[in-house]
Amino acid sequence: MKSSFRYILVVTFIVAVIVIVFLQFNSSRSINQLINGNEDLMNVLKLKMELQQVQENVTQLETETKSIVIRGHDLRDGRFEQQAKKVSQSFQTLDSFEIDPVVGAGILRLKNQVNKKIELNKEVLRTFAGDGKDAAEALINDQEETRLSDSINSLAQQIDRQYQVSVTQLIRSADRNGRNAKTFGTILAVIAAIASLLAFGYISYKMGEQQRLIHQLNVSEQRARRSAEARENFLANMSHEIRTPLNAILGFTGLLQKKQTDPETGRYTGLIHKAGENLLQIVNNILDISKIEAGMMPVETAAFNVRETLATIEHLYRQRSLEKGLVFTVAVADDVPEMIEGDAVKLTQIIVNLISNAIKFTNKGQVTAAVSLKQAAGNKATLAFVVSDTGIGMDAAERAAVFTRFRQGDESITRKYGGTGLGLTIVKDLVQLLNGGITVRSEKGSGTVFTVELPFLLAHALPKDAQNGTPAKMAQTEWLCKRILVVEDNEMNRLLLAQLLKDWRLECDMATHGKEAVRLLQQQRYDLVLMDIQMPEMDGYTTTAVIRNEMHLAMPVIAMTADALTSQKEKCLQAGMDDYISKPLDAAALYRMLTRWLHEPVEQPEVTALPVAAPESNNLRYLQLNYLFMVSRGNREYEKEIMEQFFEMVPEELARIQTAWDQGNTDRVQRTAHSMKTTVAALGLTGHTEPYLSVLEHIAPADPSFPQVFQQLQEVCRYALEEATAYYAAHYSNQG
Repeated sequence: MKSSFRYILVVTFIVAVIVIVFLQFNSSRSINQLINGNEDLMNVLKLKMELQQVQENVTQLETETKSIVIRGHDLRDGRFEQQAKKVSQSFQTLDSFEIDPVVGAGILRLKNQVNKKIELNKEVLRTFAGDGKDAAEALINDQEETRLSDSINSLAQQIDRQYQVSVTQLIRSADRNGRNAKTFGTILAVIAAIASLLAFGYISYKMGEQQRLIHQLNVSEQRARRSAEARENFLANMSHEIRTPLNAILGFTGLLQKKQTDPETGRYTGLIHKAGENLLQIVNNILDISKIEAGMMPVETAAFNVRETLATIEHLYRQRSLEKGLVFTVAVADDVPEMIEGDAVKLTQIIVNLISNAIKFTNKGQVTAAVSLKQAAGNKATLAFVVSDTGIGMDAAERAAVFTRFRQGDESITRKYGGTGLGLTIVKDLVQLLNGGITVRSEKGSGTVFTVELPFLLAHALPKDAQNGTPAKMAQTEWLCKRILVVEDNEMNRLLLAQLLKDWRLECDMATHGKEAVRLLQQQRYDLVLMDIQMPEMDGYTTTAVIRNEMHLAMPVIAMTADALTSQKEKCLQAGMDDYISKPLDAAALYRMLTRWLHEPVEQPEVTALPVAAPESNNLRYLQLNYLFMVSRGNREYEKEIMEQFFEMVPEELARIQTAWDQGNTDRVQRTAHSMKTTVAALGLTGHTEPYLSVLEHIAPADPSFPQVFQQLQEVCRYALEEATAYYAAHYSNQG
């Protein structure tokens, strides 16, 4: 709406209010005058009636006097006095008219004449009493009696006529005032009707405009939602399409580095591998920035040990700092809580970026990461993470632009140290996402200090073995009646879960696909369902829909999938599942998740076992058996069964992939590659097979890269099977 139209509306409103007030004032005045005129008219009628009453009473008094004289009545009966009293009373109403300017003087004269009439009649009666009847009759017949009667009647008629003239004027005035009131009322009604129509029209217009705006907002919201979905899909596709070939490059160059080659080829391979790592870091940074801008970077909250997190980061960068001759130290203050609740992944990303940046720009001296307790109140704590270095430092202009994306100090820094200028931008965005703050202090040539302050919730400490990744055994008294349904098509994953749940004193049943799970749920009550996503017969999404919508069961359903993308987790939650855990399964994470959904059991310290020492496996090049030993907790029968399943399933799955590709069944190739990720994870082969399985999991029909990728996967699996066979013969061949 234009501003001029608003001004017109305001002026029109003010004028309308003034006109309505004026009309209402005049209408009220006319109505008051009409009411007063009506009162005067009533007074006229009242005056006329009272004048007639006075005349009648005077006549009756005269008649009573003559009757006494002529008939000779006794004066002592009081009839005359009563009639005289009536005459006097007749003037009580007329007395109020004495102040009237029109008839006041006439009423006074009339009152005098009536009083004379009364006195005359009294004189007649006294004469009758003293001198007799004849003298009284002579006095009655005297002209004075007649003259007084005529004067009274004449005055009464004169008063009546005078007041009639006044009444006529009052009637005319009342009529005029009535017409004015009617006119003003009509004008007010018309104005009210016009104002109502204008108000209704304006309100209708505004409501229509509001509806149009709502419609436009809905359209914009739908467009924004579709745009966000398209962006999310694009980011997911980019994440896969870019990372997959990069993983293949890193995997292949990693294999080439392990082979005996001439020094020049080895140097070239190392350069390719290093370039691939740098490119992967750049891609990850760009994707992280895009996720943050799109609002697709959710904050996860879970309990974690801050000292262990810093220890892991220290171990990660210890070798790199030693290679540059730097002193790298990590210090955690004593008053820092042991366990806190927050997003450990994003905290790690923040500190890793800052430490990596510090090591990059420091050629000599030291890099320090320190954690201290800034503030504590109730169950909340604010921690300060300080990363300092003795590197090249920054001047004021560089400090002002340090968090600006794609900006570094100058072109010489970019050429010398590399990078895209996104690391610190991501750090700042992540700090803001976690409701924290970041500051920087630096001088040119004197190093740099970054301080990050983040809020956390205090968490209860987990049992020591649970913190180390090995959940403690549970008390039978608490979880004895809990029963879990595991829906998993991969045999090795079923063995893994069976071992873990048995160790935690939890009863469980196994289903290999969704249809079997539905059948078991119809026969047995379960407290929780661990649901794989990609399965034959019926997948996890469909099975969950049947559980929620058809069977109307409300027990917790936890998704298990090898796809660790955030969008995959959101998809699982939207499908009706309650929680999500990625494969390969982390025993400690699974234990905490079961604790959350089945309620925390009561610990019995005497049944809590320390982790069993893992057998020596230093000679293994491909296999990483720590995960197997952590789950088995010394159960050699379980370890033996897992290895036997590995011997059986790896060749079968490789054969299925080859057969499906030969038959042109790309979907089966993808499904088998996805399932094989779980199979190889049991013996720690993920790092060697991930580049190839990721390619096969998303491979397109007739992709020319299949033979080479599959051949490399077969080679890795062959070496791994040889290692597993030798290890099995050395450690388990004597078991019955």
